Amino acid sequence: MVETLTTSSSWRFHHHRLELKRWIPTFFSSHRTLFTVLWIVGFASVFLWQRNIVDGLSIFRRDFPVRSMPKLRPVAFNLTDFGGVGDGLTINTEAFERAVSAISRLGKKGGGQLNVPAGHWLTAPFNLTSHMTLFLAEDAVILGIDVSELLALIFP
Repeated sequence: MVETLTTSSSWRFHHHRLELKRWIPTFFSSHRTLFTVLWIVGFASVFLWQRNIVDGLSIFRRDFPVRSMPKLRPVAFNLTDFGGVGDGLTINTEAFERAVSAISRLGKKGGGQLNVPAGHWLTAPFNLTSHMTLFLAEDAVILGIDVSELLALIFP
């Protein structure tokens, strides 16, 4: 009687295995199933790609390093390299103009990036150029002043 149960149970296992072998190709031949699987794979790959590019979400960072200025263009300049002072009192218009002028000469080479470090940068209006990225650090503030009011204060 034990042999009969063993033979019967092995037949059932073999029968289920054959059904599984028939069911898997049928399951994946359905257009809806195939589309769903491809959609999930595509969504997961875009999510992982964005996770590797964007470091903004703290749940993806394993450690919390000090953030440095990113380099988005082939050449990056700091405003302090052109004499800028971010104390909120010094007028930095000439520093901005010199930096923009240097970056405008790099237009055919991919342009340049002007990094403005943290601080309060007082300036009169100045023109930007094409092929330029103006990047402000987290605590950087550009404070605009009105030139006519400034001249009225200097020359009453």
